[in-house]
Amino acid sequence: MENTALVIIVEDFLFGRGQNLDNYFIEQTPVSEMLCYRNSEGREFDLPICDDELAAAVIKRLKEMGVRIIKLS
Repeated sequence: MENTALVIIVEDFLFGRGQNLDNYFIEQTPVSEMLCYRNSEGREFDLPICDDELAAAVIKRLKEMGVRIIKLS
């Protein structure tokens, strides 16, 4: 995917429906990272992304923005 197009897709995926950085967090284990989402009612969900390139770009962007990371052992 072209870099410029990927940046636009990532921003739309994360924030296109009014979400903000506080809606997201990453759960990190020694072998994996899982993107997670908290809805307006406070419920938390895993947010799997089946496109590896998009998933990596989303996690990278959230880390750049200072998303909360929860380390699990």
